[in-house]
Amino acid sequence: MLKAVAPLFNRHNNRHSSRPFKDYYNEWFSTLKHNLLPLLRRSISGDSLTVLSTHVELIHQHFHSFYYTLDSAATSDPSLLLNQDWRNSLEKPLLWLGDLTPFLFTNLARSFLDEFQDSDSNPSSNPNPNHDRPWQVAMAWRNASEALTTRMDQIECGLRVIVPTLTERMRCAEATFVDRVVNDWFRCRDSKGAAMVAVGADVKAHMEEVVSVFLYANRLRRSVLVDIISATTVYQAALFLEALAQFLIGFRNHDLLHAVELSNNVNNNAAAKECRPWCH
Repeated sequence: MLKAVAPLFNRHNNRHSSRPFKDYYNEWFSTLKHNLLPLLRRSISGDSLTVLSTHVELIHQHFHSFYYTLDSAATSDPSLLLNQDWRNSLEKPLLWLGDLTPFLFTNLARSFLDEFQDSDSNPSSNPNPNHDRPWQVAMAWRNASEALTTRMDQIECGLRVIVPTLTERMRCAEATFVDRVVNDWFRCRDSKGAAMVAVGADVKAHMEEVVSVFLYANRLRRSVLVDIISATTVYQAALFLEALAQFLIGFRNHDLLHAVELSNNVNNNAAAKECRPWCH
C-alpha cells in the first residue's frame, strides 16, 4: 500500500523532480569502480604518502556525497526508501533502514584486525594478501595499536545499542500506522471524501516518521565511517576503503548475480516438484 501512495505525499511534485535516483547511483557506482578505486590502488602501490592520503579522502568523501544525496532524495520522495529499485537481489539482504547496515563497516574493519591476530596464533597460515605491496602497506594492520582496538570496541558497542533502538522505532511506527489508518478508514468508510482525507493524513504522518528514522540511520552510517577512518592510519584506511569498494563492486557482479539467481531457480523448481504430490 505505502509504495503505491507514498509518491502522492512527497514534498515536491514528481513532475519537477530531477533525474531518477537510480541513474545517480549508477553514475556514483561507476565513478567508484572505474575512477576512484583504480586511483587508490595505484597510490597504495606508490611511494607518496601525500597522494595516498588524497585518494583515501576522495573515496571517503565519495561515500559521504552518496549519503547526503540520498538524504535529499528521500526527503523529497519517501517512496525511494521503499522501492530501492537501484539495488539487486544480492544487495537487498545487506540493507537496514534504507541502505547498508553500519555493521558491514565495522565487520570489515574487524576482519582486518582478526586476520593478523589469527595469524599470530597460527604461524603456518598465510593471511597477508598484500605481500606484493610496499612493506608499510603489507604490515599496516599487523600489531594494530591498542587505541585502534579500543576504538573499534567502542564503535561496535554503540551500534549494538543504536541499531536495535532504531529498528524498534521503525517497528512501532509501522504498527501505529496500521492501527491508525484502519481506525480512520473504518470511521469514515461511508464518506469517500472524508476517508481519503483521513487516510492521506495518516500516510503523510507515517512517511515523515519513516524519513526521520532513515535520516538518523544515515547519520549513523556516516558517523561510523568517520570514526573508523579517524581511528586508523592512512595505510589502514586505504586498505579498508579498498576492501569496502571491492565488496560493493562484487555484489553487483553480473556473473555472480546470474549464478545466484540460477541456483535459486533450481532450488525453487526442486521444491515445487516435491510439493506437487500434496497439491492434488
